Amino acid sequence: MLERYFITGATGFIGQTLAAFLLNMGAYVKCLARPSSNREFLQSLGVEFVEGDLFDTEALQRGVEDVDYVIHVAGLTRETRRGDFLRVNSGGVESLLQACLARKERVGSAPNILLISSLAASGYAPRIDKSKPQVEQGFSYDGRRLLVETDAPRPISAYGRSKFLAEQIATRFADRLAITIVRPPYVYGPGDVASAQLFVMAQRRGNFVNPGFRDRYYSFVCVNDLIHGLIAAVHRGERLTPESLTPVSLQGYGRASCSGVGVYFIADPTPIRFSQFGQLIGQACSREHVRVFRVPPAGVLGAGVYGEVYKKLTGRSAVFDWNKAREALCGPWICSPAKAQRDLGFEIRQTMLESLCQATQWYRMHEMLD
Repeated sequence: MLERYFITGATGFIGQTLAAFLLNMGAYVKCLARPSSNREFLQSLGVEFVEGDLFDTEALQRGVEDVDYVIHVAGLTRETRRGDFLRVNSGGVESLLQACLARKERVGSAPNILLISSLAASGYAPRIDKSKPQVEQGFSYDGRRLLVETDAPRPISAYGRSKFLAEQIATRFADRLAITIVRPPYVYGPGDVASAQLFVMAQRRGNFVNPGFRDRYYSFVCVNDLIHGLIAAVHRGERLTPESLTPVSLQGYGRASCSGVGVYFIADPTPIRFSQFGQLIGQACSREHVRVFRVPPAGVLGAGVYGEVYKKLTGRSAVFDWNKAREALCGPWICSPAKAQRDLGFEIRQTMLESLCQATQWYRMHEMLD
C-alpha cells in the first residue's frame, strides 16, 4: 500500500533529507513551500508542492487532505524580530493541528502527526542527584546526567521556550489527534549549511572555536540516523496525551518530572565535548590537528549583543545572537536515546567520523570549502 506523507519545512536541511528518504522508500510526498523558497532540489526529486505557509489555512487543508502521515519540520532557528519564534514555532504548530482536526471533523479520520521539536525545549542537563544511586542515573558528565523524557522541560532561551510552547499546544489536541514529538539535539550531516563555517575554519586554518572557558558535553545526531528515527516514531511511537508535559513531582535538585508519554529524544547515546567535535571535523577535513580556541564568556556575550544590533540595523537574522549566546554558555546539552532505542529500535548506523566525512564531501561538492 502506497504511504502518503505531507512535510512542512521540506526545503530546509532536515526536510530535504527526509523527503529524499521517503521517496526512495516508494512513498508519495507532498511538501509545503513558500513561493520564494528554493525548490530546485525537491523538484528534481519529483515531490508534489503545496504552495503556501504555516498560516495559509487553505494550503494546510490541501496538504493534510489525503495523507496518512504529517511530519512537521518547519520552524525558525533564527529570529529577526522579537516574537518571531513564538509566532512561527508555536503559532505554526497550532495552525497545522487545526487543519488536521478540521479534516477529522469533515471526513472522520486524521493523519498520524510527528512534530519535530528540539532539545532546547527541554533545557540543559540536570545535576546528578546525590541522594539516588549513581547506577540509576547513568554516567556523570561534569556532575550532570543525561536528560530523559520524564524530566519536565525548563527551556532557557527564546527559541527553546517557543518550542516548548508548541509542545504544550500539541497536548491540547492530544485527545483528538495522534501526535508524537521528537526532540533532536545538534543535527549535522550532508546538507547542513548552518555548520559549514565550522568546517571552513578547520579546512582553511586548522582552527575551531569553543564558546566559553568550559568545554561542555553535547549530544549529537547525524541527519541520516535522525531520519530513520523519525520514520519509526511516526509509525509506531507513543502518542501524546493531554497530561504528557504536566509536572507531577519533584526530582533531585528541584527538577520536576512528567510522564513524557509520546515524547522521544533521538541522539547518539554517547555525548562528546564540543572540542572533540572540532577535532573530528578536522580529521574529516584531513587536518592532523585542529587548534581549539576558547572564547571568554564576555566575548560570547559581546558577540550576542553584536548580533542583536546587527538585526536591528539591517532587519536580517544574525548567525549568532543573544539567544545563541545564552545557550552556548549553559549546558551540558545532553540527552538519552534509551526510550527511542527501546520503543522504536533506534540505532546509530555509522560513526560520527564517517558521518562528518560524508558532510565534508557534500561541502566540497557544493564548493563551500574552497
